[in-house]
Amino acid sequence: MSYQFISNDLALRQLCTKLQTSHSLALDTEFIRTKTFYPRLALLQVYDGQNLAIVDPLYIENWQPFIEILKNNLIEKYFHACSEDIEVFSHYFNIELENILDSQILASFLDNPLSTGYATLVNKYLAIKLDKSETLTDWLQRPLTKKQCQYAANDVFYLYPLILKLKSLLFDKGWLNAAYEECQNVVRRRYLPIQPSNAYLSIKNAWQLRPIQLGYLKKLASWRYDYAKTHDIALNFVIHQEILWQIARYQPKSLAELSSLGMKGKALRLFGDKILAILHQTCESAEPIKRLVDYPDYKIWSNLIKQAANEISMQTGLNLDLLVSKRQIEQFVKWHHHEITEQPELLTGWRGLLFKQRLMTNN
Repeated sequence: MSYQFISNDLALRQLCTKLQTSHSLALDTEFIRTKTFYPRLALLQVYDGQNLAIVDPLYIENWQPFIEILKNNLIEKYFHACSEDIEVFSHYFNIELENILDSQILASFLDNPLSTGYATLVNKYLAIKLDKSETLTDWLQRPLTKKQCQYAANDVFYLYPLILKLKSLLFDKGWLNAAYEECQNVVRRRYLPIQPSNAYLSIKNAWQLRPIQLGYLKKLASWRYDYAKTHDIALNFVIHQEILWQIARYQPKSLAELSSLGMKGKALRLFGDKILAILHQTCESAEPIKRLVDYPDYKIWSNLIKQAANEISMQTGLNLDLLVSKRQIEQFVKWHHHEITEQPELLTGWRGLLFKQRLMTNN
């Protein structure tokens, strides 16, 4: 396998000239994300079935030719487990990709677990065993070794024929259109904007707080989210969520009290006064967080949906984890109680064709 290593603008522009006529691209990124809010792009791999290239982003200044390729919605973009990769593209290139196919999602329609790894799929469908020893490598370190580059190239070189193989199998089984739709659903959800005012909803055990405590948590989590995003710091490296929860619960009045709740050292020096100022403000109570178990009929609906999913799985051979998730059950229950107006995923698209008749007779 030969690949081109691209480390300047001219070489990237020449590659993009070749890629302009491609109908599909296998794409992957290597990135580092430990203490930062955003992933740090360390390497980008691309293969269109003929041109295999590794792009070193540390030496590229003009990405526009490549962005134009990405913006071409006639070109299918192939990924494996695309969620973090498309976040990288969104952050670095300010673009929302369309026409994405994800091998992990395609494979789930062939009775593979939703989290099946790339090497497992390549081995199963292409009969090739990949070396994954570089998985935990530091991709920002230079120079890259030949082994690192080979590993990176493999991630798109075999992804291209893997997707083609999966598409062929899905077409034969009649699930290709559903798999396309599911890929678009996953990408659409990934691009939904996160509102800082809703950041508190992802804090562990937030539901346990009383309304006034939850109101403070909402303010604190919103401030933390904005600060982390502005300064490119991982949320828990600003203030850990457990400490934030404790602060909202006990509402300390001094730096000493903050310290007693676990806020120490640099965090206390940098943010202590800001936290106290937020707590000093008048705060409106927040609506209690309603969990699935708080709905009186959730067990009835959960059992009905799971029973329907089992029947569908037996009839179609589709994986239960693919058919329905806890999030989709919760979405359906909230819709049933008129808390959301948009039709739930279980009643729309390819799932709707399978579930709607079974569920609506009980609605």
